[in-house]
Amino acid sequence: MLELPVIVVLDTNILTVPAQFSVDIFAESERVVERRIEFVVLKSVIHELERKLEDAVRTEKFKFKIALDFVERCTIIDLDELTSTKPVDNQVLEYAFSVNGIVATNDKELREKCLERGIPVLFMRGKKRLELQGTIR
Repeated sequence: MLELPVIVVLDTNILTVPAQFSVDIFAESERVVERRIEFVVLKSVIHELERKLEDAVRTEKFKFKIALDFVERCTIIDLDELTSTKPVDNQVLEYAFSVNGIVATNDKELREKCLERGIPVLFMRGKKRLELQGTIR
């Protein structure tokens, strides 16, 4: 029987990791999770990256450009209007919960909220690798 992929929902700040720390978040996620992964980015995360790119000073722009390039390797999910009015972190959390997924983030607050709801979290450890907190269902 074909095993369904684990869904990993990427948030805004984890997408900037490759540019900041030269870490391949896709390969690292696969190494840590040890299963086939479907990487997902919400439309609202893309909008947030585009906004940050517009507002960024010249030296910061590259990390948001690279993050937007990485989005092309992911499945893009456009949530319904009701959900898309919520803060982006809440959208990421709720979507991951609804699909029994994993959230990939470096946002401490989002990490804590995920773990409270039983959602596993991938996060940066020591600026060179990802680590998994929580249990994959």
